[in-house]
Amino acid sequence: MTERVPDAMHQIDIVFPHGTNVDLEPDEDIEDAEVQSLGGSDVDSALGESEAWPSSTASLRSSIVRAREENGRIYHGYKDGKYVLPTDQEELDRQGEAHPEAEVVGVDLSPVQPGFTPPNVHYEIDDLEEEWSFSRKFDYVHCMMMTGAFRDWQNFHQQAFDNLNPGGWFEIQDIDFPMRCDDGTIPSDCDLGRWNELMMEAGQRSGFLLDTCGRAAEMMASVGFVDIVRIQFKWPINQWPRDVKHKTLGVWTEANFSVGLESMTLALFTRFMGWRKEEVWDFSANVIAEWRDVRRHGYFDVYVTYGRKP
Repeated sequence: MTERVPDAMHQIDIVFPHGTNVDLEPDEDIEDAEVQSLGGSDVDSALGESEAWPSSTASLRSSIVRAREENGRIYHGYKDGKYVLPTDQEELDRQGEAHPEAEVVGVDLSPVQPGFTPPNVHYEIDDLEEEWSFSRKFDYVHCMMMTGAFRDWQNFHQQAFDNLNPGGWFEIQDIDFPMRCDDGTIPSDCDLGRWNELMMEAGQRSGFLLDTCGRAAEMMASVGFVDIVRIQFKWPINQWPRDVKHKTLGVWTEANFSVGLESMTLALFTRFMGWRKEEVWDFSANVIAEWRDVRRHGYFDVYVTYGRKP
């Protein structure tokens, strides 16, 4: 199903994949079941070099490579404090392996390049909120799960537009806060509901807003992109839905947040909300326990948005 929404001079196509624009129904057969979360996997990282784009890279000072430890987690050293998620677990290289004919450039605030990469992939340490300094323009700019990464999303969209070749595409895939619940099973006085509200408050205080990806299409249009498409999904927080598709999505979402919730909470709460790390650890454990409860019928809106530079 596609809904066309006029936006000033541009048109945005809003796409609802089959089954995503309907109300989710809970699976009453598992209401009393114990739901097991899935474990994560570790990916080693190391710093590598590339000769592909020499004019946009330079040797790294030790202060850039050196990471910072805070509250038992590892954070980036370059632009210390600019990003609130730790960098000690990373997944990389999928785009390069999927498109061997292309040259793929990964950008991060941390030296996260793994020991082995495809020959057409290299990594640069840079701050994408500042002026991009790449030596040539791109045919495709891809941004995935960057909610909370930037304070100035409008500038990021402008930089993507400016650094694309004519006819190039910009795509964002991201999760939108706050968590939604349509039946009152996540009240504001439970730990999960409280975490949901506190995350939004921490995003406001820090400037790292967590509800921007739902407006990506409008920001794309405002900087000049055309042929904009926004695809909306619902990601349940656990296995509570009845239908198999959304139940499977719930398994993945639960697995991701069970291992990542403390990471995304720790810096925001200790730096901007006045919490002690021990309070965050205890609170996170309680939130995850409620997250796994299939009687809690929460979900996130997830958006895939892309547009073309004319």
